[in-house]
Amino acid sequence: MKKKIHFGWFTEYGPIGWDNPDATEGDWRQPELYQKMGRLSEKGKFDFALFADHLGITSSFGDSIDPYVKYGLNGINHDSTLLAAMVAAATKHLGVGTTVSTMLTPPYGLARQTASLDHLSKGRVAWNVVTTGNVAGFLNFGIEQPEHDARYDIAEEYMELCFKLWSSWEPDSVLMDRKTGIFADPAKVRPIRFEGRYFKSRGPLNVLPSPQGRPTIIQAGASQRGKDFAAKWADAVIVGMHYLDDMKAYYDDMKARAAKFGRDPDRLKVFFIVKPVIGQTEELVARKLEALRNPPESAIHAALSALSSRMNFDLSRFNLDEPLPPIDEKDIMGGQTTLSRFYTAGRRPTLRQVAIEEAAGNKGSIAGTPEQVADQLQRIMETVGGDGFVVRVNVHEQEYMREFVDTVIPVLQRRGLAREQYTGKTLRENLMEF
Repeated sequence: MKKKIHFGWFTEYGPIGWDNPDATEGDWRQPELYQKMGRLSEKGKFDFALFADHLGITSSFGDSIDPYVKYGLNGINHDSTLLAAMVAAATKHLGVGTTVSTMLTPPYGLARQTASLDHLSKGRVAWNVVTTGNVAGFLNFGIEQPEHDARYDIAEEYMELCFKLWSSWEPDSVLMDRKTGIFADPAKVRPIRFEGRYFKSRGPLNVLPSPQGRPTIIQAGASQRGKDFAAKWADAVIVGMHYLDDMKAYYDDMKARAAKFGRDPDRLKVFFIVKPVIGQTEELVARKLEALRNPPESAIHAALSALSSRMNFDLSRFNLDEPLPPIDEKDIMGGQTTLSRFYTAGRRPTLRQVAIEEAAGNKGSIAGTPEQVADQLQRIMETVGGDGFVVRVNVHEQEYMREFVDTVIPVLQRRGLAREQYTGKTLRENLMEF
């Protein structure tokens, strides 16, 4: 029996794509565009919609916030948790994921908020765990940013505390028996009295046990420390990989790390970020690819600004038409593998080529007619071993998502490679279905 492919939609609650001439009409600040995209994702039987978030406007590129404000880049964001609730209200099966920092959010508040949202969504909430590589968030909160691995040390204890809070009510503790007047059994509700190096909490959580027990955990581990963290805690990990050999190596590595932590490797799902170029004819695909290979200078500048933000490292100092010189990972406070995926297996693209590929957003170089795109997605999964893809498109790209859902997904469904119906009641049940 063929193993089906999981799908997710990945975007953020911000102005990304506002200037696209083909953008769907609508206001990105309001919920309607996201709700429509959520319903399209649900039509395609996606597992979840995941909303990235940032807590400040960075000055990583050229030591200025100007390019981020000028182009409306990531960093200008509204609260992803509030958006997740709005999308959950407009869908029935689609999981909704919010991004919340372990560094800049009290753990009790996070545990309470996500458990509440799990109730409101009937078990469909996911938490995308980040340790915040963007220094702007720390500056806004008046907190000094710890170095990369230290943030993961803090996140480990954060997770321990949250898991204890989510389990501080036993699943059968709530009775709500009107005849006896007993709401819940006090013997099954426990203070946790947690005291660690970084956090303290008496507990218990004052939210009842939620449908999933805890939110589905998503993480984007790519550094060595991040991959261990994801292998220990996550239900799903999402990553951008540009080449098939890198995807295979990452997939095998993550499954081995999960086993190292005593987990069933199949309980950790690996999602690769993609944005296939789709056209109903090969001629149309060729025209779309040509446009992507020749972006305007403003798009290149915006892409470099976005990369600098994710790395928390200024790329403006380097020559656009030369490969980057070696950079010590210790100097990168944000995503340490953001650039390395462009430079694998001896590849030496110039910084301009990196920016063009980043601006295109076409991770994995997947392009073709619906049948050809389905062929490529199938080949990746068969070569790598599983588990799925997240389609990263902004909320204005409604027509793109409609084309993907209406033309590519049916091909995969006919091949038995994509879900035709939801079978689980919760996000985690659907995620672990295959």
